[in-house]
Amino acid sequence: MPISRNLFRDFGKYNIVVMFITTLASNIVVGALIGYYLDKWTFKNGILLFIFIILGIVSGFYNGFKILLKETERYDKSEKVNKKDGSDDNDNGNG
Repeated sequence: MPISRNLFRDFGKYNIVVMFITTLASNIVVGALIGYYLDKWTFKNGILLFIFIILGIVSGFYNGFKILLKETERYDKSEKVNKKDGSDDNDNGNG
């Protein structure tokens, strides 16, 4: 059983990276689409597309780092609980 727990923890670590990349990419795509359609509708010189791509990149990193910090905090809490549970088991086994 410990092998499967470690395996799922490793998948959890990869899941954090996938969530970060997905958040970053989706924010950039949404910014690019908004910029493209606003630029197509108004000035037609590409400046709004550029501005909204930059805003998408900034918001993607901001939201991505918020997710990373939240997930690492959750991971640290689970590690503390696991260590605490593990030390209780060792104490009970000794006597």
